[in-house]
Amino acid sequence: MPDENRIRERSEIDTRWKWKLEDIFETNEAWEAAFQQVKDALPGMDEAVRAVSSPPSDPALLRSAVLNALNVTSGVDRVASKLFVYARMRRDEDNRSALYQGFVQRMEAIGVEAGAIEAPLRPALLALPDGALESYAADPAFRDYDEGLRTLLREREHTLSPDQERVVAMAGEMRAAPSTIFDMLSDADMKFPVVNDENGNPVEITHGRYYQMINSRDRRVRREAFEGLHGAYRKYANTIGAAYAASVKGDLFYAKVRKYDGALAAALAPDNIPVSVYDGLVEAVHAHIPALAKLLSVRKKLLGVDELHIYDLYVNAERGFQLNAPYPRACEIVLKALSPLGESYALAVRRAIDERWIDVYENAGKSSGAYSWGAYDAHPYILHNYVEEFDSVSTLAHELGHMMHSYYTNQAQPYPKSDYSMFVAEVASTVNEILLSMDLQKKNADPAAKRFLTGELLESFRGTVFRQTMFAEFERETHAMAERGEPLTHEAMSALYRALNERYYGAAAVIDEAVDVEWSRIPHFYRNFYVYQYATGFSAAAFIARRILREGQAAVDDYMKFLSAGSSVSPIEALKLAGIDMSKKESIDSALDWFDELADEYAAMFE
Repeated sequence: MPDENRIRERSEIDTRWKWKLEDIFETNEAWEAAFQQVKDALPGMDEAVRAVSSPPSDPALLRSAVLNALNVTSGVDRVASKLFVYARMRRDEDNRSALYQGFVQRMEAIGVEAGAIEAPLRPALLALPDGALESYAADPAFRDYDEGLRTLLREREHTLSPDQERVVAMAGEMRAAPSTIFDMLSDADMKFPVVNDENGNPVEITHGRYYQMINSRDRRVRREAFEGLHGAYRKYANTIGAAYAASVKGDLFYAKVRKYDGALAAALAPDNIPVSVYDGLVEAVHAHIPALAKLLSVRKKLLGVDELHIYDLYVNAERGFQLNAPYPRACEIVLKALSPLGESYALAVRRAIDERWIDVYENAGKSSGAYSWGAYDAHPYILHNYVEEFDSVSTLAHELGHMMHSYYTNQAQPYPKSDYSMFVAEVASTVNEILLSMDLQKKNADPAAKRFLTGELLESFRGTVFRQTMFAEFERETHAMAERGEPLTHEAMSALYRALNERYYGAAAVIDEAVDVEWSRIPHFYRNFYVYQYATGFSAAAFIARRILREGQAAVDDYMKFLSAGSSVSPIEALKLAGIDMSKKESIDSALDWFDELADEYAAMFE
């Protein structure tokens, strides 16, 4: 195999392209010391929680005990989360590392122990005298916890007794097992076939290379990569099917224990998102499937194929424009595109690039895909697997959006309010993607570039709104099947997944047999009812990005308020700061109407 097609070991990657996790813990010894600190703090946390579980009758002493318990548990969580971030990100550098596998397992174990100690706090707080929590939420001394207390009040009827909460918390490590099994199988143990590239050179499929291959201009490469990747997953269909079924049953267990009306309602409740938002998204997308079929018909024509297959959905049909940008140039392209967000934003992005907050290239054993994550007491990071393609440039912009969302939130909010809901998590990332697309369109007068970039924006719509909504339907139905007592075999899930592909794509494309098992390689399914937020987030981002370009500084100021809000307000209220109300169906309809307009414009470009 040619050396350029060999997967490099991490030691072969230049240091400047590897993230600097020493900003979290300078050494493993420092990590060990902090781990011991958390371990030593657990008895004190237990004492603080018990003081609220057996509350004093004196109101002043009770107030003091509650505030102390919140401060102690938050303090332990703050250090523990930093420990886990470091351990997991070190493991993600090379999943074969036994040392960091051990770090992660130790953190999972101590996390369960800490969770069991903390678990009685919620029911104890809800058992306090009437009006106590309401008064604390209005007390300036509790300002770091006020929104959390209001959320707790909403969940009163779903909170168990202290002993029951301890038992549920102790099951946390078992609940994480299906996801861990999938990760180890997919990222460390599975071997993928070798495919000849466009020049006939043998190339081993990896998660990172697959997306490059599926975008190949050579249809044979696309087909063989598609069939090769999914063929590898098909060999493990029984194992992965059992892992995912266990994950679904775990979701149902927690929903039943907490007396929710199903797993979907349980997943949406902490963010105060009505189930109608989820169902309304699916309904709205169904109404626009004919426009999707129109877009795919144009793609079929442009590709010059008799039949459009699933493996043809990713390559851009426009052949007259390419953006093969080396990573340093990609950084400059993205920085220019994000300039409408202001100088402060640009300076923060430049720091991320220059100070090694980004892990750039693929190496053997490295986790696939891309993400942004970090610790409150350090700064956010990005894991990337960069290749010189437009998609990787767009992914860089996307993950920088996540990074800056965390960066601004951490600057503005105390630790208890520094996390933000998954419902808003994809908004900032998608704003960046849209700004990148629109900036490149504006800067390129070449009609081929215009066609390419419009096609890519439409593909983002397809992949984010339509595809993620299809995933959301899959999740909704697998959980419904389990709730009805139907077996979640890999055959049943493959049949369901095929039926969904036929609904979304069947009017314009051949539904290849290999796609039946695609569900088995989607890691997000192990975070129940997560993926729908990509679609709602894209819808919100489309509104915000266009508003920024139309209105300038006023819109940017509002957007910065959103980026800095964290969990100081509910997610729907946070988005209202940026000027959009996602509780209204019109917000989804607006994005899909834009999709229809873009699809018509795109079709007209080729008439």
